[in-house]
Amino acid sequence: MKNIIYKGVFLLSVLFMVTSCEQNEIPQIDANGPTLAQFSSTSAVLATPEEGASTQVEVVLTTKSSTDRVINFEVDPSSTATSDQYTVGQLIVPANSYLGTLDVSGNFNALPESGSRNLILNLTGVDGNSDIFLANSTLNIEFFRKCAIVLEDFVGTWSGTGSWSESDGYTTEVVTTIDENGDLYINGLAFQWFTGWWGEVIVTNDPVKLNVDEETGALTIDEQFYITSSYNGAVQDPYNLKATGMVLNSCNKTIQIYPVFVQGGNAIDGTAWGDRFVETITLDQ
Repeated sequence: MKNIIYKGVFLLSVLFMVTSCEQNEIPQIDANGPTLAQFSSTSAVLATPEEGASTQVEVVLTTKSSTDRVINFEVDPSSTATSDQYTVGQLIVPANSYLGTLDVSGNFNALPESGSRNLILNLTGVDGNSDIFLANSTLNIEFFRKCAIVLEDFVGTWSGTGSWSESDGYTTEVVTTIDENGDLYINGLAFQWFTGWWGEVIVTNDPVKLNVDEETGALTIDEQFYITSSYNGAVQDPYNLKATGMVLNSCNKTIQIYPVFVQGGNAIDGTAWGDRFVETITLDQ
């Protein structure tokens, strides 16, 4: 074994965005004071599957009325979403209520395959009442496609940037297969780094099982045998592989994986030399 000191700590945190991202402080209710209107949230995210999705936006008033009140709003011209990519309902605060809700839905087919679009709504007033004060009157809703994760659709050849791609220009090509038990396997992760910068020759190699959470898109590889190799003709201790990662785009099949080699109990993840291994790859279609 080469006399190298391995070190590094690996941490991957997957952030899954929920519909309401940033809450406003709800104004204090004063039935006898002036009327204040505001969105209860300043931002929202709407992941839109093929069957469509919707969310409810809330507007709070600080006074009640014996009749329904229609809240007026407009689409900000800086919005990147086009009118065919969303549907917005009418915003009404019912009689004897402080709270009104606005239904907003996304159109999967009109949204781009990758990236997102945003809809910015501005409160402009309340029908029949010129004494309404507006506060926190802008709401930003981000729309993006959310495709179902089906393992059978994740089989094939993937290509993209490989481990240490930024510093050494490595690319990668990996292959995924499904066995008779329906388990997904991946092979080829970090091969270019292993045979290039690391300088060892792969003698034998087994694909590794890739676990995919079909709900969250989280990826894991539990530690398992990966490679036997030689260095300057000398047989080396075997290498296991483990990894974490996530599905970056379930529609165009882009994933990101952080592979870690394990040899003799030592973890090799690239951080000992300044760069963490990461592979960002897309299924060739």
